[in-house]
Amino acid sequence: MGTAAVLIALATVARGQVPAPKPAPAFPAPASTPEAVADTQDFPFLPALPGARLISTELVSKPLELRPATADDEAVLAGTSYVQKTYEPPATLTPLVFIATLRESLFAAGWKLIGSTKLEEAAAQPETINVAAYYSANGRIIYARMTQEPDGPYHVNVADVGAEDWVAALAKDCRLRPYSIQFDLDRATFEPEALPSLEKLAKALKARNAPAVEIQGHSDNIGQAGDAARQLLSEARAKAVTAWLIEHGVPKSRVTAKGYGKTKPITDNDSDLGRAINRRVEIVRAGTCG
Repeated sequence: MGTAAVLIALATVARGQVPAPKPAPAFPAPASTPEAVADTQDFPFLPALPGARLISTELVSKPLELRPATADDEAVLAGTSYVQKTYEPPATLTPLVFIATLRESLFAAGWKLIGSTKLEEAAAQPETINVAAYYSANGRIIYARMTQEPDGPYHVNVADVGAEDWVAALAKDCRLRPYSIQFDLDRATFEPEALPSLEKLAKALKARNAPAVEIQGHSDNIGQAGDAARQLLSEARAKAVTAWLIEHGVPKSRVTAKGYGKTKPITDNDSDLGRAINRRVEIVRAGTCG
C-alpha cells in the first residue's frame, strides 16, 4: 500500500469512517487484444472495488470527457463513444479512499494519470469526484474516467480508442474525429496523452491502400483574441499534426493541412463540453468530403 494511501486510510480510520486500512486491489493489465465484456460483467482491467455491486451498463454515443476545461488547461476528450458501468458502492467507500485506491491501483497496472480531484478538495466538502487515466501498452489505447457521486453510485467510463477501426471509418464515412489528439491551452503543442493516438493515426495512413487526407483544424468560438487568432490556431494545430505524421513515416503526398477556425461547429458552443467537441482535429479523405 502506498504511503499516501496509508496516510489517507489512517486519517479516515481516526475519524471513524472506515474500520481499517486495507491494501488497494491489484488491477490486471489489459490484454493484448480487446476483451469481450458483457453488460453484466466488470471490465476485466477495471474490476469492481471491494464490496461494490454492478447495477447497470450503458453505451454513450459521444466522446468521453476525461478532464473538464480549466483556466490553465483545455478539456481532454477521447473516443467517439464510451461504455459506462455504474456500481452501488459499499458504505465504507469514502471519497478519500476512492481516490487513493484508484490512483494506486491504476499506477501499479501501468496506467498514466490524466487528472484527479485533489485530496484536500474531496475531504473538504461533498462533491462528485473524478480519477481519469489512460493506458497505452501491449497494443492497447484505453482511456478511463471513474467518478463517485456524493452518497450515490460510482461510475467506470471506458473509451477503448485502440479498438476503434479508423481505416474503416475513413472508408465508410470519409472522415474521422480522433478527439484524443489533445493540445496545450491555446497552443499547437501536444498534450502527452495525444501520443498514442498520433501513433495509431500514422499507422493507419501508412497502410498500402490508405487514402490521401486533409488534416483539418477547428476551434470553438471563445478566446482572448478574435476570429483571426482562432483561425491561426486551427491552422497551426492542423500543421502540427501533419508535420508529426510526416516525421513518423507518412508520405508527404498523403497529407495536407488546413485550418477552418470556428466556421464548422458540429455542436452548440454553449457548454464546456460542446466547445471541447468543436475544438478538434478531423481527418478527411481528400476530394470526397467537405
